[in-house]
Amino acid sequence: MSSDMSEDQAITRAGVEQAVSAMAAQDETTLVLCTGGGTETGARKMMPKLPDACFVEVGGFTDAALGKAAEHGVKQVIFVGRAGELAELGSPKDGTGLLGAITTDMTGSAELAAEVVAADTAQRAYELWEAAGVLGPCGRELCRRVGLQLEQSAAEGAGPAGGESAPVAAQVVLVDSTGERMVAMAGRLAR
Repeated sequence: MSSDMSEDQAITRAGVEQAVSAMAAQDETTLVLCTGGGTETGARKMMPKLPDACFVEVGGFTDAALGKAAEHGVKQVIFVGRAGELAELGSPKDGTGLLGAITTDMTGSAELAAEVVAADTAQRAYELWEAAGVLGPCGRELCRRVGLQLEQSAAEGAGPAGGESAPVAAQVVLVDSTGERMVAMAGRLAR
């Protein structure tokens, strides 16, 4: 890969689907989706007992990974991402709007919610949560909502064979800007 190629260009839909298929072929049932190299490094440190095949960099191809996971009967998906990546998954059209709604729901502070909505990036919203001392509860709620979205996407990816319940259980981990420190986590465990 050339040094001027971005990470997203290096990650392809076919590559993501192939990595998930390879993991499933090894009879692994836990898939860890990482948005890039930084979050993958952090995820590997958080889950050192999982085999290498379980960690897949998805870039912008989360839905492709979820569809392939559902197709192969993967039981558990763990998504590791930063605030901006999670906000985009939770609300692709209005990430800071989602973060503002979470702020209102978790704190009741219209003033803080307005600051979060006005933030120019999700990282800035994260910093506002941190400064206000509400990063923990707001981060967990963001993870919870994104987890539900991931389960819904996996169920849609499974098609009619997916049945009424989500074919995979999703957990979401919010990491700091380095991608290596877990800040919050929420979701379901596979049964």
